[in-house]
Amino acid sequence: MECEYKWRADEALLGGALLWASGRLGSASRTIHMRSQYFDSADGLLRQNEAALRLRLENSRGVCCMKLRNVSTTEGMRTHEEYECEAATIEEGLARLPEAGAPKDLCAKAASAELAVQCTVDFMRVAVLIQQNDTVCELALDQGELQHEGRTAPLCEIELEHIVGSEEPFHALAAELAEHLSLVPEP
Repeated sequence: MECEYKWRADEALLGGALLWASGRLGSASRTIHMRSQYFDSADGLLRQNEAALRLRLENSRGVCCMKLRNVSTTEGMRTHEEYECEAATIEEGLARLPEAGAPKDLCAKAASAELAVQCTVDFMRVAVLIQQNDTVCELALDQGELQHEGRTAPLCEIELEHIVGSEEPFHALAAELAEHLSLVPEP
């Protein structure tokens, strides 16, 4: 299960979040160029199964991901099943995702369907690992562009994802960050 908070941002909020994170013990950061393509069939096979299928290039590393059954809260928290594997193509990813725990039948149906790119997201991410006691989470500061059917829109968001450890400190960090910067959840 992936558990994360997402908030709307602008450049000033990204800077404020980075400053907030830099004051934490156990924080380390890296910058990643990400280009994600989201896929579905013309009849909405994945959408009908409450699934999202993504192929992302993270710097030079290809990663295929399937997310299932998204649940959101008004505070911006989301939880869902998430399965990932290294892959250079969506076909390779669908063949390997069941090894990572993704539903075999849905992967097989998607592999035999005519999939098309529904949306592309091209962005830079500053990822900061934060540790508090036994809890590790990642603060992601994303800025880039969404592309769909020839139209574009800016992307600027802050994300805090639980990686490992107790969830209570993770939720407390999210509440502290949201209050400190007056963050608005990103639907």
